[in-house]
Amino acid sequence: MNRCVYLDAQHTFTLVKEEIPEPGKDEVLIKIKANGICGSDITFYSEGRLGNFVVTKPYIPGHEASGVIVKVGSQVRGFSEGDHVVIEPGIPCGTCSLCRSGRYNLCSDVVFLSAPPINGTFCDYISVRSDSVHKIPNNLSFEEAAMIEPVAVAVHAVNRANFNMGDTGVVVGAGPIGLLTLQAFKAAGGGRVICVDMVEKRLELAKELGADEVYNVSKENDLKDIADVVFETAGSNKATGTLFNLARVGGSVVQVGWPESNVVPMNIADFIEKELTYLGVNRYANAYPAAIQWVSDGRINVGKIITHRFNLSQIEEAFKFAVEHFKDVVKIVVLND
Repeated sequence: MNRCVYLDAQHTFTLVKEEIPEPGKDEVLIKIKANGICGSDITFYSEGRLGNFVVTKPYIPGHEASGVIVKVGSQVRGFSEGDHVVIEPGIPCGTCSLCRSGRYNLCSDVVFLSAPPINGTFCDYISVRSDSVHKIPNNLSFEEAAMIEPVAVAVHAVNRANFNMGDTGVVVGAGPIGLLTLQAFKAAGGGRVICVDMVEKRLELAKELGADEVYNVSKENDLKDIADVVFETAGSNKATGTLFNLARVGGSVVQVGWPESNVVPMNIADFIEKELTYLGVNRYANAYPAAIQWVSDGRINVGKIITHRFNLSQIEEAFKFAVEHFKDVVKIVVLND
């Protein structure tokens, strides 16, 4: 049987046993081994919505998944039963102009697993189109592999940034995406990295993962002109409002996080006078190969970011823990027991 965990609009989880799906001709059937809990999953659980996506009926959350292929569709090539894989959860049409130009993350017909009402990966088995699946080395643990999806966000953010080798970067927010962006920036040739947050434990972890300097903005909030590249990963209105102030003249600002509000006041005078480049990040495209390589070879350390583990049968407990212990949790991984 296939255990599937559904989340409803009343913030309640229900575990349902269903039939194991049969893969389509262009799909592979994956037995899920591990899932990361994303900040977006937590927001859907606690708030019932994120941006334009709203929980209106029960759906299966989860999109940071690793597992093993157990069945292959009749037209699939390049995959075999037993392959260790990760899922790229944004499944585009593959034929529109954006897909054909390589910017498939912007495809208007993209189906993103776990974006309500689309079901995600908190289940035992899922069938996925094979071109949205990536092999991973067998020596990479499923737990670490579940981090490839958020690593891809960091890789894409760095790919979007306009910077020169050795430039200084500042990462605003030392949560999972911020800590991964810190490492991805250095892996891609960035120089010194400054991390900014309000939680001391996260800043300490940032230093362990390579930050050259950290600032607790609950104590110091007069930072100005400190970096060539600024990454906002906190998903905060207040943090977003400071970005142009942090950037040096001629620098670039990369909006990775999704602020609480769709409209955020920002200092446009700084933006214009400094002639800044302001870039948005919408998930990722063509980032999985680098993400897999950099995690596999150690350039990005995901092990230190995983702070808590739960089993699939404990998923409601896991989400409650994430909400109630925000300052202690960096990343929770859910293992299929």
